[in-house]
Amino acid sequence: MSNAEVIREQALALATSGSDRDEAVRELERSAAGRRVAVVRARQQIETSLAEGTEQLGSARALELLDELLVRLPA
Repeated sequence: MSNAEVIREQALALATSGSDRDEAVRELERSAAGRRVAVVRARQQIETSLAEGTEQLGSARALELLDELLVRLPA
């Protein structure tokens, strides 16, 4: 499983868990370990599933979490 897939799955799990937004983003930040490209790729994978109509539960919130993470990560 690639780093992007791990981050995507974790974002979806956190999105459906009802965890606090800031706590969820911090957990994703630890998992990403500065790998911005993997976060961007994970976001793209979720976006693609939304566009294709194959989204998973929590996809919209997972995108929000990943967007917040991208704001926090260095460019």
